[in-house]
Amino acid sequence: MSNRNTVESSGRISPRWSGFHPTDIAVLFSVPIVLGLIFLLPLSTRQSLVFEYTEPTLLTAATAPFVHLTTTHLAVNVVGYFLVVPVAYLLSVASGRRSRFFAAFFTFVLVFPVLLSYLNLAVVRPAAGTGFSGVTMAFVGYLPLALADHLEVHADVGPSETVAPTLFFLGIALVAGLSVQSVQRDRATVWLGTAGLILTAILAALLYWLSAPDRVTDVVRKLRGISYRPGNAELLGFSGVVFVSFFFVAFPPTAATGATVVNVYVHLLGYALGFIATYTTVEVGAQLPGEETPI
Repeated sequence: MSNRNTVESSGRISPRWSGFHPTDIAVLFSVPIVLGLIFLLPLSTRQSLVFEYTEPTLLTAATAPFVHLTTTHLAVNVVGYFLVVPVAYLLSVASGRRSRFFAAFFTFVLVFPVLLSYLNLAVVRPAAGTGFSGVTMAFVGYLPLALADHLEVHADVGPSETVAPTLFFLGIALVAGLSVQSVQRDRATVWLGTAGLILTAILAALLYWLSAPDRVTDVVRKLRGISYRPGNAELLGFSGVVFVSFFFVAFPPTAATGATVVNVYVHLLGYALGFIATYTTVEVGAQLPGEETPI
């Protein structure tokens, strides 16, 4: 574990910030800059880049997530990006997983826009898709793995391959509970189905948790120990708050706000695929001979 951490003279373990590169800031800021530049285009041009579900094209599938038609929509997505992505980055760097983060970053930013746009066609409706929130939710899906890596490296809580799915399925249970709030018809049937989904997600999380060698008392003791390590407790606590609270923003009680509708479907897709893509890659890489893959 010494190769992942910086050990201070006091014997406490602090986040490993030696993996930080100044160019990382430019890369992280590139997305909001692109979103802002596209927003400066004439409205008619932006509307031509929107992904129409009834007339989909590969070009608009790639451009629509970067398009925002109102200032409010742009501001919400930029703020959401700055809450989630830097947290994921800091967790990864502190755990010695900078390469893993940027492999996920470029996958989410370059590949997921097209993927999420076309997966929207599974729900047939005369509508159009815009906004970066689906891609941001992919970074939220990355957080369970980043949090699990941080817990394993800095608190010896793990292994991360069992903690990460536990956090992911707990997130799914929360999503199910929040999503049902916007349903107005057939509420009894929907509530029953949602209760089943929540129960299934919690059981899945419990199964992963029970496969870990640590028991609850061990985890509590180790988490208490992390509070004595400068920077670790603050980063872990803030990251956990961002992870949980972001679901309340992405899955609001009322999906329709004026002439627009919050696309909770693409939010769920982004979260699920963001986790599945990174976690599966890590697990497959761990089975390959040679050194551990960075993602």
